Amino acid sequence: MKQNLTHIAIVIDDYDKAIEFYTQKLHFTLIEDTELSDTKRWVLVRPKGANECSLLLAKASNAEQKSRIGNQTGGRVFLFLNTDNFKRDYQNLLDNNIKIIREPSIEDYGTVAVFEDLYGNLWDLIESIKTVEYFYSTGIFKIKDTTKTDLVISELKKLRSQTLLESGTISFDIKQVRDDLTKIIVWECFKDEQSFCDHLNSKHLQDFIKLNLVDLENGYITNNIE
Repeated sequence: MKQNLTHIAIVIDDYDKAIEFYTQKLHFTLIEDTELSDTKRWVLVRPKGANECSLLLAKASNAEQKSRIGNQTGGRVFLFLNTDNFKRDYQNLLDNNIKIIREPSIEDYGTVAVFEDLYGNLWDLIESIKTVEYFYSTGIFKIKDTTKTDLVISELKKLRSQTLLESGTISFDIKQVRDDLTKIIVWECFKDEQSFCDHLNSKHLQDFIKLNLVDLENGYITNNIE
């Protein structure tokens, strides 16, 4: 089963005034403005970059509906506006003299501020913390000649220093198995798969391979679970 929200109704007092606020001050896109009768229009606006849920600007038609304008949630935050650039959009609120209810704060989930639209509805402006998916690789190596263990470790440290200078490298860790000093574990983290491929083709890695000091027993592409 697949479902999704298409529209959320905001009760307003005037179509044109509402359109002007949401399109000129919040820079939403006017998706539709269709006249249904002499007093009723079908008006949809949507944040730029969004492609699903729109706001339906619904003009109040009686006293009961008018009493709900600006207070559809009993004073709680009503709508949550996600952004890819908090600084830009918060400055836009200030430039347009939009009332700030709560100044920006940094929370576990991102940066957030609360503002009020022209009717008094409360909005969260949120830039969520971006989760970066790095590329992880683990290799288990066997030293071929135990008399060259110190040389292998020295060359691996040199390789690590050179690898960490690569623009796509996040980390490069070398571990020696305590119960079998001929086994070396290399944990690598790169910005993305392309960075890992660039590393495989790097001169310093190819030079290390030519030394023929170790055998690759196992190699894994791994996922971070934290």
